[in-house]
Amino acid sequence: MSISIIDTPFNTTAKAACLRAKRVQTVIRYYNFSNSRNLPEKRMELAEAQALGAAGLRIGVVFQQKQDQAADFDKARGLAAGHRAYRYAHDSIGQPADSGIYFSVDFDATAAEIASHIVPYFEGVKAAFAQESGGGRSYRIGAYGSGLTCGTLADQGLIELTWLSMSRGFQGTRAALAAGAYHLAQSASSEKPCGLPVDVNEANPAHPDFGSFIIADDHAAPAHGTAVNVGERYKVVARSGLRLRGGAGVQFDIVGNLFAGQVVFVASISNGWARVDVQGDGQIDGFAHADFLERV
Repeated sequence: MSISIIDTPFNTTAKAACLRAKRVQTVIRYYNFSNSRNLPEKRMELAEAQALGAAGLRIGVVFQQKQDQAADFDKARGLAAGHRAYRYAHDSIGQPADSGIYFSVDFDATAAEIASHIVPYFEGVKAAFAQESGGGRSYRIGAYGSGLTCGTLADQGLIELTWLSMSRGFQGTRAALAAGAYHLAQSASSEKPCGLPVDVNEANPAHPDFGSFIIADDHAAPAHGTAVNVGERYKVVARSGLRLRGGAGVQFDIVGNLFAGQVVFVASISNGWARVDVQGDGQIDGFAHADFLERV
């Protein structure tokens, strides 16, 4: 049987040409905050995305940082995950707008857990995407999980894309499959194409666009140490310096500090918060209150 869509937590850079020869068409990889000792290659980096694109392979992405119990979900975590996923997709990978980013719900959540934890998390993700895009073209939000989880989120307008996890015993999954209410359906596989441990997936013929994308061969990250003007130059005018936060609001963690008089690049300003590139390397390092920045 031909395998056309795979997902894996392992780096596929060295396997890209082989996977293409095996008639794989799409590779689904991960975004996250940080990798673990168990899965040090979980997060896809730009070089891997470029290698997949050069081999003619499409890419799908899912954000997962644990996310296998209800305690991993609330609105604050959703906001943080949404900002991280959007910025990583846009700034580090160059993922094109209108493609999808799935967020994993890797357990059989009950209806009560979905209402109290999962829904607020995806409300946070949606709010973060809206802030990051500034009302412009954005990424499509998807969920990986049970039929009940995905169906509830879709009914509430929080996701556009549904990826059913492999366990057919999860609540609502068999019903979703029977109704065709999904974009992707995952199943386990004993096959290891090109020696790579994978799960396999089927796309729904009725919904063939599941948010995949391709990175063009000429896409490149800024060279290390090279200044790239991602926006206007601004100077910190707060006499005691300025805090750099992980999101657009004081509820987000402090991720750094800017000193008085420091010049930074500002990619955009929305609702009083500036997206700041500290070194001019094309990477967004955090958010700062725009009232304390002055264009130079």
